[in-house]
Amino acid sequence: MNIKKFLSGKLTKEQEILFYSAIVALAIILFGLILSLLFENFNILLNSFIFAVFAFVLPFFLYRYIHFLEIKDCEKYLPIFLNDLKEAKKSGISFPEAIRSCRGDYGKLNKYVDKLKKDISWGISIDSALKHMQKSLSESRILSRSISTLLETYRSGGNIENILETLINSLLKIMESEKYRKSIMQQHVFMMYGIFFMFIGLIIALGNFLIPMISNIGGTETGVGSVQLKANSPCLACYDPFCYGLCGYYNTIGGMFGFGEPNSLSVYYKSLFFTMILIQGFFTGIIAGQISAKSWIEGIKHGMIMVLLGLFIIIMANFVGLF
Repeated sequence: MNIKKFLSGKLTKEQEILFYSAIVALAIILFGLILSLLFENFNILLNSFIFAVFAFVLPFFLYRYIHFLEIKDCEKYLPIFLNDLKEAKKSGISFPEAIRSCRGDYGKLNKYVDKLKKDISWGISIDSALKHMQKSLSESRILSRSISTLLETYRSGGNIENILETLINSLLKIMESEKYRKSIMQQHVFMMYGIFFMFIGLIIALGNFLIPMISNIGGTETGVGSVQLKANSPCLACYDPFCYGLCGYYNTIGGMFGFGEPNSLSVYYKSLFFTMILIQGFFTGIIAGQISAKSWIEGIKHGMIMVLLGLFIIIMANFVGLF
């Protein structure tokens, strides 16, 4: 992406969204930098980075997810369009005229059908018009293969109505089995959300009970009584670059969310547990999306939901003193 291309208006919709999202993200970081200098609090700048990441990622994801829903709606209405095409062809008119006579309500598919009819009206061949439609809907295997079958049907000739009838029945069976599979898999998705919440509960319990217990381990007996030795953070014994980098990350997370003093045992374990929740939530969501819809878009949706839920729960638990 370059500025000349942007100014000439040749960017795709996705590139435009990324461009404007990057501007908003940079503005958030700059605003956070100004506030951190005014209030002399570096954590404000660190927190602004979190908002900047969400400001950059969310618009693009929402655009892709809306497009994903549009494709699913097109799959839903495709059998209706093909049925109207079959009925129009039965009247004895040509294949191009049958397509142009289809005037039903096809949901989100209307946009692509209208484009197909306009292409035919402008004198574009059926082959080229259907290939263009197939390319626009190539993200869906069902739509792409159905349009490919439609194209081969037109090329081969023969009894087009019977072929369309067979194609419609096949699509309906595929959609019915997909709907049944999704309803069955939905139970597993809910189960994965339940497991994730149980994992968060376990982490909160560890943060609330295990950390104080570890910090007080080391009581010894001496001639004048007992001496209680406090356990230290592993970060105090760093001797290699990897350890320094990891502890720097933990201290940064601890400062952003108020987990305690830098290089303390509390910051070390709370930041570790917090990171575990984010990783667990994101990848559990990816698996949930693949199980329910076999789609990476659905997976990222569930992953982001789990990450945001985990983030919110831990922040609230830490605020009320439960973590």
